[in-house]
Amino acid sequence: MLALGVTFVAATLLIPLVAAQEDYIIWASVIYSRTGERTPEVLGFIPTTLTSLGAQQAYNSGSFFRDRYLNTPTIIDGVTSAPLEGLSANTIDVLQLYVSALDLQHSTGSAQAFVQGLYPPFTLNSSAWASQLDPTSQLGNGSYVEYPLQGYQYPQIHTASALDSEFPYLGGSLDCPAFDVMAGAQTASPEFSAQRVRASETYQDVGKALLTEVLDPVQWDYYNAYAIYDYLNYQNVHNMSTQRWLLGSAQTGLLSNLQWYADQQQYAQLGNLSAENRYSPVGREWPSGVKGSISTIAGNMLAYKILAQLQQAIETSGEYYKLSLLFGDFEPLLSFFALNGLPNIDSNFYGLPSFGSAAVFELFSVAPSASIDGLFPSADDLRVRFYFRNGTDGNATTGGDLQAYPLFDRGPNLTDMTWDEFQAGMYNIALLGAGAWCSQCAASNVFCGAWNSSIALSSGDDYNKSSHRSLSPAIAGVIGAIVTLAIAALLFAGAMVVGGLRVHRRQPNRKSNLGGFKGSQKLASDTDLTAPKGGAVVGATVERSPDSPVSAIGRERVGSWELRQKETDRPNIAIAQSEHRLSFESERPVNPFDNPVKADERV
Repeated sequence: MLALGVTFVAATLLIPLVAAQEDYIIWASVIYSRTGERTPEVLGFIPTTLTSLGAQQAYNSGSFFRDRYLNTPTIIDGVTSAPLEGLSANTIDVLQLYVSALDLQHSTGSAQAFVQGLYPPFTLNSSAWASQLDPTSQLGNGSYVEYPLQGYQYPQIHTASALDSEFPYLGGSLDCPAFDVMAGAQTASPEFSAQRVRASETYQDVGKALLTEVLDPVQWDYYNAYAIYDYLNYQNVHNMSTQRWLLGSAQTGLLSNLQWYADQQQYAQLGNLSAENRYSPVGREWPSGVKGSISTIAGNMLAYKILAQLQQAIETSGEYYKLSLLFGDFEPLLSFFALNGLPNIDSNFYGLPSFGSAAVFELFSVAPSASIDGLFPSADDLRVRFYFRNGTDGNATTGGDLQAYPLFDRGPNLTDMTWDEFQAGMYNIALLGAGAWCSQCAASNVFCGAWNSSIALSSGDDYNKSSHRSLSPAIAGVIGAIVTLAIAALLFAGAMVVGGLRVHRRQPNRKSNLGGFKGSQKLASDTDLTAPKGGAVVGATVERSPDSPVSAIGRERVGSWELRQKETDRPNIAIAQSEHRLSFESERPVNPFDNPVKADERV
């Protein structure tokens, strides 16, 4: 065992020497990954969770990038790649590795599984090598203590909820009222209505066979194209009877058609470069010089985050954030593809990225001097290449190959660009910071208070610039309340010191005999956790009364307009709903079909 450990260490220590002989030196990389497979969103009252298949997809994606960045060099597009220069090969260095994920179980779970593949359990069973490679495992008595699970490693994962100013970078279309209004308005367009009529028979047929237990017949509709496909795709993988029905001769190609409908619907929602922001509280146009619209805001925000991570690596000469891993859903990717004209190069970019797909931005150099002395090159010597890896190409678990594509509507062969070209291109599609998102969305998130004041919404204010702004009345009120409480606390403390005031807790005369989940027995009023009607159990269903208000039903995918009917048409069943209701009235509908792609044209 020791001999194997020494051999492994020696091989690892030789990696920089091998890299030094190559011309292609990777200095930093940013990867945005769609999560692994998770339970379907149509059951919105059940929190979506990462499945075992989804965990394997994320784990194998991490293993793929370990092979690329930390193991033997490979050939990519005829160029010999090298390991990521200076990246810790065996143990996680939290200064080098940045991991961020939306605060959802399937997102953080994917991040954990990915990093587990990137940095598998590590142990040497030798205190001598431990003192060199992982001194934290060395004890004062000379013994070596490995981490649990045979050396499992624990990454630092930055999670972003809707209360966090990092949230817009990974979920820009979520929790955005202006985006919701735009998406709802698209359903009033003549093109949408015509497609709805054409697809009606397909949804009625599949609804009668497979959707009776989860959706009311009024919702078997193109209006819910993504939600229906997401559910049936999950059932096709996990439910044998559903799989057999979909594979039947009468249903040949049905799942592919449902996917195409979902692709078309979501691209219209997320890839419309000219959609107008008509949400009245905003009172401003899309910022001049920035490509995109309220439809593509998720991609605009992702572009800013990617650029910022690479800039950080350059400014610190590769000391910080050599590898940045970002985890979210498909929305930012689909918008980013549209902003860069990628569907014009490959029609597959009109479609939904598969689970576990990854967009990769590598910062590299080919200067011989940099490869010899190992010093971080100047910005003039740095280049960027964009890759995309489809998560299920060839195999639903292991994923596909890494393929380079041009950005910024450049020619098909112009995949490499200088750092200055890349930076200029990203500035042309990026919204600069959370303040820009707050202003365009007219969002009410806590961190938006500084931007959503009356000054921030005035037409003359440039929200992309850092400036001093007066506080909104709501924020000022909160600060005033805090100051008041602080003064009261000081006065009370003074009374205790000077006047001898004391506080005594009075013991209750009787103990509560209430049971419930925290008591001695379960109360009749406590809600049971039950399995959904029919099909496989995918989580816990919270019982609701038939007349429960719609607002009590939530979805984790908070920005979608799917599965919503007018209140007069909506059945009283616990189905997936957005946490934000939409108004479908629009002064002028937006055409969502600027770049339609027929099913037979997709590769």
